[in-house]
Amino acid sequence: MQITPLKELQDRVRNLQRRLQEESLDGALITQKMDLYYFAGSMQNGFLFVPAGQAPLYMVRRNYQRALKESGWEKVLPLKNWGQLSEYLQDYLQKSPKNIGLELDILPVNQYRQLLQIFPGVKFVDISTMIREIRMIKSEYELSCFRQADRIAADIYRKIPGLLEVGKSEIELAAEIETLYRKAGHQGILRMRGFNMEMLFGHAYFGENGDMSTFLDSCTGGEGVTTACPQGSGWRKLNPHEPVGLDYGSVYGGYVLDHTRVFSLGSLPPELEEAYAVALDIQEEVISRAAPGVLCGELYRLALEIATDRGLGDFFMGYKDRKVKFIGHGLGLDLDEFPLLSQVSKHVLQPGMVFALEPKFIFPGKGMLGLENVWHVTEKGVEKITSMPDDLVVVPLK
Repeated sequence: MQITPLKELQDRVRNLQRRLQEESLDGALITQKMDLYYFAGSMQNGFLFVPAGQAPLYMVRRNYQRALKESGWEKVLPLKNWGQLSEYLQDYLQKSPKNIGLELDILPVNQYRQLLQIFPGVKFVDISTMIREIRMIKSEYELSCFRQADRIAADIYRKIPGLLEVGKSEIELAAEIETLYRKAGHQGILRMRGFNMEMLFGHAYFGENGDMSTFLDSCTGGEGVTTACPQGSGWRKLNPHEPVGLDYGSVYGGYVLDHTRVFSLGSLPPELEEAYAVALDIQEEVISRAAPGVLCGELYRLALEIATDRGLGDFFMGYKDRKVKFIGHGLGLDLDEFPLLSQVSKHVLQPGMVFALEPKFIFPGKGMLGLENVWHVTEKGVEKITSMPDDLVVVPLK
């Protein structure tokens, strides 16, 4: 079992404590499971209290024994009920806290009300943006997880052409690809922080199903096998000369490497091949401009300008009212981290950021053409983490 090194946890908590002190907060009470995992090394049900100037206190409702094994912190205590929270904090701090940070972007209202009752007189402050900004800058340990996820993805990528057959359904192909990922240690889920956002391994879609969007903040989504889960692979059969879109997340140690490639059995129509070439050009231009200090919104505008100048603006990142207003997003333990490369983003590229860039075109009745790669912002520019070739893969018909 992979255990987050204690030094990694200590560095993360120091970054949080620095921000807490800047905001004059006594501490942070963390309960969102991926924030717990990030700061505690465990996501067992409970709360991690990070004081502004002391070691953290991990209070666990379920499963306490697993938390003891998973977390590197010394102070891990069983939590029988929420009422114990105030007792633990009072004893640990030797005083009553006055200002506590909470993840108010995800905390249910009923739980917030319970905390108000448990901590009368305490002022609660939203620190969700603070936490997301801390998680936005990746350490060398986190980068090593991305690189291992890439090695897994690259190995599976090489096997995909041999899986493509005329008449095979989307769900059959998805099952074969996802079996390869599971055998390589994929956790079986891609986590998202956004409300009501969810995803399994990713999406596989053929032809016109590539222009089918859904509730996700994505220009693609797929048909799915049921309206109870309206995304991902469906029952459509593969035909020659149509795009096969594969948008998957390879995962290692919880870290998601989001990548998209397009395959086809036999050549695609010239206009679709041209769209893919434009997507490659957009990637090249955006990455040539990407560097520390560059505003993410400027990169979005550059991508849109290129697509428009090449006559494909109407199809860029969706079609008509189904467009999304971004070309990339941060990655980490969640699929939707900071920074956001969007029309209105105020994020500025900084060394240590990791983001997915995904220039895509959606053609009604024909499908999706584009690609997605993962990039790491360095002191001098950006480096590509995704190692699989960028080319459109045309598999000869048998």
